[in-house]
Amino acid sequence: MSNHSNAQTHAQKADIFCQDEARVDWHSKALWTLREKRDRAAASLPEWEQLRQLASEIKLHTLTNLATYLEEFEKNCHANGIQVHWAKDGEEHNKIVHSILSNITLRNW
Repeated sequence: MSNHSNAQTHAQKADIFCQDEARVDWHSKALWTLREKRDRAAASLPEWEQLRQLASEIKLHTLTNLATYLEEFEKNCHANGIQVHWAKDGEEHNKIVHSILSNITLRNW
């Protein structure tokens, strides 16, 4: 499934959501509550901006080197007897999971 069709689906769902005034009001209040909590937390830490900057740099580094980290993760998994499955999209993921589940016997918990 392409990102374009996902975006259309999301936009269509958002239109439906926005037609329900009670939901929109709830969503708005929930967002403002979260923002207020974030602002209180930020105000309680003098080094808030430095922490935000550090987190941003860590995120950028991680995303820039994601392929390397994923390959290292896979190598460590294999070293510990764990099989890693890679999927290009949700459909392939579902096929992999279905295949795995079809080939095992599940026990009642």
